[in-house]
Amino acid sequence: MKKVLIFLALPLLFMAEGCSKFTEGYGESPNNPTIATPPLILSSAELGLYASYTGTLARISAILTQQAGGVQGQMLEYDQYQLLNTANTNDWNNLYNNIVQPANDLIENYGKTNEQYAAVMKIMKAMALGATTDIWGDVPATEAGMGNITGNQTPKFDTQEAVYTYLQTLLNEAITTLTATGGTNNYTIGSDDFIFGGDLEKWVNTARILQARFANHLSKGDATGSATKALGYLANVTDAGDAMAQYGTVTAELNQWNAFNADRKNYLKMGKFLVDLLASYNDPRLPYYAAKTAAGTYVGAAPSSEDVNTSDIGSYIAGEGAPIPLVTYSEALFIKADANLRLGNTAEAAANYNAAVIKAVTQVTGSAPSAAYIAAHASATAATITEEMIATQKYIALFTQIEAWSEWRRTGYPVLTPNADNVTGKNEIPRRLPTENNELLYNKANAINVTDIFAKVWWDSL
Repeated sequence: MKKVLIFLALPLLFMAEGCSKFTEGYGESPNNPTIATPPLILSSAELGLYASYTGTLARISAILTQQAGGVQGQMLEYDQYQLLNTANTNDWNNLYNNIVQPANDLIENYGKTNEQYAAVMKIMKAMALGATTDIWGDVPATEAGMGNITGNQTPKFDTQEAVYTYLQTLLNEAITTLTATGGTNNYTIGSDDFIFGGDLEKWVNTARILQARFANHLSKGDATGSATKALGYLANVTDAGDAMAQYGTVTAELNQWNAFNADRKNYLKMGKFLVDLLASYNDPRLPYYAAKTAAGTYVGAAPSSEDVNTSDIGSYIAGEGAPIPLVTYSEALFIKADANLRLGNTAEAAANYNAAVIKAVTQVTGSAPSAAYIAAHASATAATITEEMIATQKYIALFTQIEAWSEWRRTGYPVLTPNADNVTGKNEIPRRLPTENNELLYNKANAINVTDIFAKVWWDSL
């Protein structure tokens, strides 16, 4: 990877001067700092995280899992499985240049005197590398983003198995630091932390959910072991507060889904599969996930339909200042349900599932679902709970999240019909992105060239 400055302008994300939420307390533009302090690095990296988790990669995930439909431009190309190795260079660069590299720089230059900042950055680094490996497979990890420190501009590609071990190491180290008494901290995390405002208990909670997420991904190869580990990570998780990408309501602060809808109107719509599923469930989340059409109805775009008269993404995700979920307690409950079911703890699995559905609906709508909805979709018992029930409701709850694609690949639910009108000639849904082109050009001695978008990543092929 090419050496870049720590602070890069993030289109749609860096906030306009004059907005106190993002610039109060800074004496200079965050895009042109004279001194890179831990608070400034943290803020910048969080914006990079927002860009990765709520931008193009999230849209690709939503399209491939038919939560959304690409009907024009580049979104139509994704809808038709035209996934080129030159198309996601910005996303790849953002993950490494705006999250992984700043994390390494902060840990190396400030970590000993700012242990809490270093710990939070380890969690964000794990989030960045976790998304990267789940999408691309074998990727640079242990040597990645170290150019400013070691001079190594061509990091090795770690196997995904090794990356997963590294993710747990980062998260374990972060949790140990954040739960310790004392420590050395010249700066105190506060408003520079856009996600939690310096609440370290919430960061610990998030780290533990991430540990469970990554452990649960390994269920194909070790159903029992992955379940046991996931439940162990979740043993002390509480409903302390979800990790959300936070946005404002002025033009420069709008969330990426809202900005994308404004800049590329009719490129992306709700997916027919998800709209129909929600309608069949009489699900109260439908008017939050989807906007009504001009005709006053909720209609999703079928793959390759190019139907611009379908529903836009709704206010829950694409409202002007709508926060977007990154890691949530409802996900933790779904993981508990999944893991307990694999272990044969059917009563616990059913209870976890019911709680997860109610929590997920409440998170979106602001109130608990009706008694009728609970009776139909959140009243599972030890005798009725199934993997398909858990995975389908989790799919709904993970609306527009990259994790939805990972979970579909892991479980096969919900059952989706591939887009028959795709450019590959195969009746399959892509399971990864091809190796990013610049790595092949500038890191060719190490890059592992994968061109087959239907080839399974390591945990998917166990």
